[in-house]
Amino acid sequence: MMPRPRTVGVAVVAALVLLSGASIAFAATDAGTASQDNETENETATVTFENQTSNGTAVAVNNTTLPEGGFAVIHAAAPVGGDNATDENATADENATDENATADENETVTNMSEEYEPGDVLGNSTYLESGDHENVTVELNESLEESQVLIAMAHQDTDDNQTYDFPEADDPYLTDEEPVTDDAMITLEDEQNETTG
Repeated sequence: MMPRPRTVGVAVVAALVLLSGASIAFAATDAGTASQDNETENETATVTFENQTSNGTAVAVNNTTLPEGGFAVIHAAAPVGGDNATDENATADENATDENATADENETVTNMSEEYEPGDVLGNSTYLESGDHENVTVELNESLEESQVLIAMAHQDTDDNQTYDFPEADDPYLTDEEPVTDDAMITLEDEQNETTG
C-alpha cells in the first residue's frame, strides 16, 4: 500500500513540472511575438525632396518621418569624385547621356544620389516632433546664386535640446549605416523666368 501513494505523488509532481514548463514556453513564445510586433511598429526615418522652383532663400522638404524627432537639414550636393565638378548641371546631363543603357532598363532615372554626396550644411528646419511631417520649409543660411542640386537629410536631436547643433551633436538618422537622404534640382525663379521669357 505504501508504494502506491508515493507513485501518485511522483506523478503529480511530474505533471506540475510539465505544466509549468509548458506555461514558461508559452510565455516565452508570447514575449517573442511581442518583441517582433514592437520591431515592426518601429518606424524608420525617411525624407522626400522633390525638384522644385525657389526664390533662393528657402526650399521645401516634401515629406520626412522622424521616429524620435529632429530636423530636416539641407546640404550642398558635392559631385562624387569631385574632378568633374565645374558645372553640376553639365555633369548631371553628361551622366544622363552616358547612362542611356541604365535609363532604358529602368525607364526613368529620378534618383541622383549616386552622382552626389552631402556637402556643407546650407540650412535646417526648426525642431520637428516625432512622426510624419509634410511640406517642411527650410530657410537657407545664404541665398542660392544659381540653380543646383541640393540634398535633404534627416537629423536626430541627440542632445534633446530642440536646437540644431551639428556637428557637435544631432547626427543624421542612418539606414544600413548610411544617412537618410534625398536630392532634388532647385531651379531659381529668376533663371526660370529668363528661360521662359
